[in-house]
Amino acid sequence: MTRKLSLTLCLVAAIAIVAAPIKTKQIMTSDSHNIMVISDIHLLAPELHDVGTAAQRLAQADMKMTLMSDLIMQRVVEQAIERHTQLLLITGDLTYNGARASHLRLATHLSQLQQHGVRVLVIPGNHDINCPNARSYHGTKAERVETVTRDEFTQIYADYGYSGHTRRDTASLSYACEPLPGVVVLGIDSNRDEENRLLQRGDSADVYHNGGRVKPATLLWLRDQATEARSQGKCVIAMMHHHLLEHIDGEARFLPNYIVANHDQVAQTMAECGVRVVLTGHLHITDAVTDGTLTDVATGSASMWPMPVRWMTLDTKQGTLQVSTTGIELPEAMQQQARERVERSTTILAGVIANRLWARMQPQLDKMKQMLAMQGVDTAAMPQSAAQATALMLRHMQQPLTQSLLAVTHGAEDPQQAPAIIGAIKQGVLGMVQETMPGQAQLMGPFLLENLWPRVEPMVRSALEDRNRVGTPQESITPDHRLTIPL
Repeated sequence: MTRKLSLTLCLVAAIAIVAAPIKTKQIMTSDSHNIMVISDIHLLAPELHDVGTAAQRLAQADMKMTLMSDLIMQRVVEQAIERHTQLLLITGDLTYNGARASHLRLATHLSQLQQHGVRVLVIPGNHDINCPNARSYHGTKAERVETVTRDEFTQIYADYGYSGHTRRDTASLSYACEPLPGVVVLGIDSNRDEENRLLQRGDSADVYHNGGRVKPATLLWLRDQATEARSQGKCVIAMMHHHLLEHIDGEARFLPNYIVANHDQVAQTMAECGVRVVLTGHLHITDAVTDGTLTDVATGSASMWPMPVRWMTLDTKQGTLQVSTTGIELPEAMQQQARERVERSTTILAGVIANRLWARMQPQLDKMKQMLAMQGVDTAAMPQSAAQATALMLRHMQQPLTQSLLAVTHGAEDPQQAPAIIGAIKQGVLGMVQETMPGQAQLMGPFLLENLWPRVEPMVRSALEDRNRVGTPQESITPDHRLTIPL
């Protein structure tokens, strides 16, 4: 179970699932460019797994269709060619835990695209380089395999952003290039893999970082590249793995590993030098947010339901980027399996959340128990462990939590559904109080809702209604699946 799998329930949010957008054939002109964007493929090379016990354990503990990721990537290649895509952008987490064999396998897919005239640009994600978790899954064993260094990464992806007429940053794996006439892409390395440590390389322990930041020297370099491109009248598209803007209110506080640590400074610098859009991934949600100047377009995992793809039409004459969203075209049975995998993860995720929060909440719960006991209240029914808290939560809130998980993953909103889900969550809280403190339910239930709910409401509404900066003069709503961004 990865940290990414646990974050969704923290949002306590739901967004309604809508039908996939109607596909339209785009007519390109000399001023119009057809761009495809995917993220978080997490490709696991076929030679690294079989159908044994180890591989099945991986599948059961993972919301992604990791064992089918190679087939999914092949379908991405076919769709890109069918749609006459000019440029494919991949915003990190190219592989499942950075196995060298998986990188080499992905490079063969990208070579197919190149042979059909599709230009491809990639950036690394937190799972791609110096990853101590690289494994193979054969029989009953998950065994260590070779990962890649930063130099090896640039060699494998030399044709996909790291050679030719590309300008390279000396402080990171960031680069700038012009893959289409009048279009400059800034590939931003936001990872901390240089700080990872690996036992197999002689370090004293395995250390892995999934958080992000942009180095000060890199930010200055990016500023110069963007300023120069804009001064020449060119459109600029930035892409990075971690978020640059908060997609959920409170993300920087509650989910700090999913947004770059210095996001305010980076966003301000990018906006000042004329960057208007940044493409991101990492959180496995399909979402868009704007601060009024800069728009952060996040794309969910290509290997997780509903396997999203962003289709973008960039008009250099008009200076606009039109965005639409579909799923990767896969057999219905495979799509259903992927959805069911997300649905059944509610139980696992509830346990992860309870374990994370239990250590923080236990001192307060102990004080509450003592206070209630002094008043003659029986506290025997209150949870005594994280496992009991998990079971309690699932008894009363499994359905709205599952709806939240599916909807946040999909990323299209129906505000009319929000009140019903909020109501179900509140009823779940009251049900938990009734079960654990039946004699105090009429008093404690309303007390908790009146005092606790206002603290979490901005985050909940931010996800449920796709609002950002809820309750402030800057509150905004940004469509997630279809939008037009001025460049």
